[in-house]
Amino acid sequence: MKPLDDITVVDFTQSVAGPTCTQLLAEMGATVIKVEPPAGDAFRNLMGGDMSAPFNHGKLSIAVDLKSEDGHAVATELVDEADVVIESFRPGVLEKFDLDYESVRERNENVIYCSLSGFGRTGPYSTFPGYDPCIQAVSGLMSITGYEDRPPVRIRASLIDCGTGANAAVAILGAIRQRDRADEGTHIDISLFDVAVAWMSYWITNYERTGTLPERAGSKGIGSAPNGVFEAGEGYTYVATLTEPMYDRLCDLLERPDLLEDERFETLEDRIDNREALRDELTAEFERFESKELEQYLLEAQIPSGAIQSVADLVDDDPHAEARESLVDSTNPETGEEITVPALPFRFSSDIHDGTFSSDPPAVGEHTVDVLESLTYDDGEIERMLETGAVVAGTAPET
Repeated sequence: MKPLDDITVVDFTQSVAGPTCTQLLAEMGATVIKVEPPAGDAFRNLMGGDMSAPFNHGKLSIAVDLKSEDGHAVATELVDEADVVIESFRPGVLEKFDLDYESVRERNENVIYCSLSGFGRTGPYSTFPGYDPCIQAVSGLMSITGYEDRPPVRIRASLIDCGTGANAAVAILGAIRQRDRADEGTHIDISLFDVAVAWMSYWITNYERTGTLPERAGSKGIGSAPNGVFEAGEGYTYVATLTEPMYDRLCDLLERPDLLEDERFETLEDRIDNREALRDELTAEFERFESKELEQYLLEAQIPSGAIQSVADLVDDDPHAEARESLVDSTNPETGEEITVPALPFRFSSDIHDGTFSSDPPAVGEHTVDVLESLTYDDGEIERMLETGAVVAGTAPET
């Protein structure tokens, strides 16, 4: 038994943010029906399927042509019986099919309906397409990422997408809880832009209070020094001394009492002002170590540090990832290959979830026939819709 095993979710999302949300709901026990166009989620083939597969476990896939009369009827029946509907179309698209919130609510009074978009349902940007790096740009995040003497850069992971999906899942859980109490549905409007702005947090607060713009600072940390990426004898290590005791321990560890007595480094503010001079002193000391050795050496003295690992280091040789079972086996439905994906990032002491996935990502339309049979369609109707292309049925690839 799982917390959401009595909840049905109809998922009209593509890309990363929406699928992240619905995967979380699926793994909490919800029946998630991923409604795809006949050609499938547009992100299925990116990176050979590797961009889509990690975010679509635990779902059923039904491929439907919404523009056909039969396909539209199938989608309508699905949303009219759903507990939760989540969509990521641009504003105005689903109104054409009477699948927007107002239309669905007339037929399904207590539906929880989540609209997930780049910029939200209102405002001058609402019709703009919103992709993670574009949101990083307009939210201010990209302006503070990179080096001062170089152009802004993006974070090369779908940070805002995944964060938006997680926030959407939390909002939906709250709405489910409220419906349990008050017997009423709701419309949730969540956007990548709003999430990115929320995550700019202290930079926005600090600018509003001081009028000082944050600058791109490369690998330099915030609010203290030494704090940033340091080159070791081989590789790089992030070192963060966030308090005076940490800095004292660092100097003692390196047997450099002179750094404690140097007036350039006497206070935290002095060290920030003379960050580069201090960096030169420490780099000369850190060159004695390989990055992982330096990490361990500092950690033993309770100085926060982390050797900078490649993806290969993490996947092939990280003992903590292995101990935490942070990576699990799955299947790429586009190629049929066995793949490695990150596990879900939570563990329960009960049997709610252990981090592994309940089922592999589905192929396009893999469950079309099963879903139609669970509705009001008989074998003849299903066959006719398959022949006309109103729906498409696929099969799981052989592994």
